[in-house]
Parts: sequence; structure tokens; C-alpha cells
Amino acid sequence: FNADTPTSLFETAIIQWALLKANGLDESSQFNNLYDALKDNFKRIITLDSDIENFEEYYKDLGWKILFSSISGSSEDVNTTRLLQHIASEAGFNTDFEVIENVEFADEGIFANEQSFEFWFKLIPWEDIAIDESELALILADIIKEKKAIIFNPAYTLMFQSKGFMKILWDLYPNHPLLLETSFEPLEGKKQVEKRCFGREGANTKIINEDGSIDVETSGDYEGHKAIYQEYVELNTDENGVTYQAGVFYAYEACALGFRRGEKILNNTSKFVGHIIK
Repeated sequence: FNADTPTSLFETAIIQWALLKANGLDESSQFNNLYDALKDNFKRIITLDSDIENFEEYYKDLGWKILFSSISGSSEDVNTTRLLQHIASEAGFNTDFEVIENVEFADEGIFANEQSFEFWFKLIPWEDIAIDESELALILADIIKEKKAIIFNPAYTLMFQSKGFMKILWDLYPNHPLLLETSFEPLEGKKQVEKRCFGREGANTKIINEDGSIDVETSGDYEGHKAIYQEYVELNTDENGVTYQAGVFYAYEACALGFRRGEKILNNTSKFVGHIIK
């Protein structure tokens, strides 16, 4: 669940659609309505309803602006954020972009480029702000509480972005067919995966065999986060043993599908793969 860092957005919405067209296929051959679904969902910010027909009527009286921000050192993050800005602009919003280093946060709200903004999208994880920028986290809490701005995604998504949530779900619905056994302690006598609650991109992950030996593991920057242990299940593989994992985009409703492929533990260098539906 990557609400704050949808970094396969560009590949899913643009690249695989272009690949589909380059191969002479039409949209019915792919589950991919991401671009239009995001555009419609931006409008729902104003209409607060599934009905978006009256967006322009509501918005012209408000004139609210969205600021889009990412860190400056990642071209991938900048491109993803710029794409979201472009979609919001097409939806009819006034938008602007500024790297987070140049954004000003105060009791009165969020400011950049000599403007104040009613909405702010940040391609920066909430947990990074909470851990590394605690003073900023407190300012943002006040901005939200006093309704000076609305921040995308909401801070409560931090709960779902923690893999610890899988342990809570297992406790609430043990043996549910759509869940894997998950614990804060190693599982007894089972092949399992050790992950970090706020780990990303496959870092600090171990696949542990039934006898406790390590099948494969990765290093990373998340060693300090709490671990979870989750029952191991094989992902889909092709005849060459390459692993595939599906990713689903959700904007008001499920609207797109994309795949990554790579080793047993997928990471930030795993390849994006488009798809067709037969």
C-alpha cells in the first residue's frame, strides 16, 4: 500500500498504454483507466460526491489551488509528481509545483512561490516526516487541525502503509482466505518472510526456511524499524524462474493494473511490465 509514493504511476498510466497502442491493440485489451480515474477523483475533492458533472460550477466560486511537491534529488519522484500535477490541471484545478525544500509551513498554512495553497500533495512518506522532521510534523498537525490546508494523502494512511497492519488484520480475521498469517514474532515451523513495518522497495527483507536458515535476504536503511513475520507464498514465476507481482491502482475504485518482475525479493530495480488481457 503506497499512498504516498505511487512511483509506478508514470509506467502504469502512460508507458504501458503507449506499448498497447504501439502493438495495435485497443484499450479493451488492458485494465488501465488510471489517467481518467485520477482526473475524475481530483474533481471529487470539490464535489465531495461520486457525481462530478458540476465540478466547474462549484470550483469557479472557490478557486482553490493545489501545490505538488517532491524532494529535489530524485528525477523519478519529480516526474511522478509532475504527472499528477498535469492530471489535476487537466481536471480544471489551479496548480503549482515546488520542491519541499522551498515550501514554507506556518500556523497560517502552506506557502510557495509567493502564494498560499488550500491543498498540498507530497510525494514524501508520512513516516519520513514523522521520524526525520518532527517539528514539521507538529506544524502540519496544527495546519490540519485548524483547517488551513488539506494534505494528500491523509495522515491516517500511515496506518495502512505500515506492514504491522497485516498483523492486526490476521488477529481480527484469523485464517481468512485472503490473508497470510502474520506476527510480530517468528512463526514456528513455517517458511516465512521477515519484513520491516515501514520498509520499502524490498529492503531489509529475509526469506527464512522452515529450519530457520536464510533462503535470501536484502540489506537497506530500515533495519531500525519493527519487524513482522509473514507466511511465505510463492509469487507467480515464468519458465525462467523470474518472479512477477501485480500492483493495483485505486482512485475511487480499482482502475489499473501493472506488473513488476525480478528476483524472489523485488526491489527498486525490478522491471515494470505492461500487460494485455485475452
